[in-house]
Amino acid sequence: MLYLRIISDFFLIALLFFFPFWVPLFFGILFLFYFRNFYEYVIMMFLYDILYGGGGIHLWGIPFILSITSMIIYLAVLLLRDRLILYTK
Repeated sequence: MLYLRIISDFFLIALLFFFPFWVPLFFGILFLFYFRNFYEYVIMMFLYDILYGGGGIHLWGIPFILSITSMIIYLAVLLLRDRLILYTK
């Protein structure tokens, strides 16, 4: 399982460099549901904001919008996972 998580980390890093922001956002959400505590998602979205969002133009005038969005999505998936039938123990 650890090898799969490391491979998914490298896959997400490759998506950050070669695709638009919504592709790693979507795959990050999928990885959030698949792995428990996939906190790398928030870190990588923060790196994406640092790499590509550091200019003068921000989405809706909010700097680091992907970082804020990824934190909200992370918390929502964390709360939603407990309520889903697939994750009951």
